[in-house]
Amino acid sequence: MKKLTGIILKLLVLAVVCGPRMVFAQADDNTKAVQLATERDVKSEGGFQRWMVEKPRGLYNNTSFAIVSERGNLFSGMQTIFGYKFNPHLGVGGGVGIERFNNLPTYSYYTGNFTLMPVFAEVRYTVLKTRFTPVIALQGGYKWLINTPTTQMDEWMEWVYPPIAWNYFYNYDTYTRGGMFAALEIGVNARVYRRFGLYASVSYSIWSVSGTNHYWVYQATEMSPGDVSAIATEYTQDVLAYQSIFLFRLGFTF
Repeated sequence: MKKLTGIILKLLVLAVVCGPRMVFAQADDNTKAVQLATERDVKSEGGFQRWMVEKPRGLYNNTSFAIVSERGNLFSGMQTIFGYKFNPHLGVGGGVGIERFNNLPTYSYYTGNFTLMPVFAEVRYTVLKTRFTPVIALQGGYKWLINTPTTQMDEWMEWVYPPIAWNYFYNYDTYTRGGMFAALEIGVNARVYRRFGLYASVSYSIWSVSGTNHYWVYQATEMSPGDVSAIATEYTQDVLAYQSIFLFRLGFTF
């Protein structure tokens, strides 16, 4: 009987001393198991699910439409950009677009109608990690000239020997090639659902086009009434025109 009582007392002491450790050990094991299960659940959501919840890194897209220009050109084009965000702020990408400008000045007072396709690279910086954030982008590339525009023609007349001899002059430009361009874009992005946001910006770009200047001289004479003869001479030279424009853009990002 005394032996049995001694054994029971020893068991009670062990339970009091070691019991909490065993409970805590068991609790620690359960906590680790829950953590591992949670990590497995997060990983099982897949890359697309994690990308949808505004990943600090990953692919991005910015698509915008040129609503109006400083010269009143309405809906003059669009562009789309794909890139990679290295962190919540810095992204690098490339894009392509299409532009159509009417009565765009070239040099002096000549204007032309241009259709251009810009192909470019960009560096994009998102200032804040909030729902509304300023955005700054630098772009550079080449604007391909899709059409072959001709400017308006300038013409005038000068008398040589009134009223029997005079000269007609005609002057205009024809553009056949685009050129390199650079652009600065400042805007704001408003995230409305997960990664998807609305985007508004103002961009300023400068580029060049090149072609040929045509200068015609018609030397006319009228030795007898109604008998007019003329000699036409054309002079040509290469011409390079720099152009620039402000555009207000609206679009979306994801």
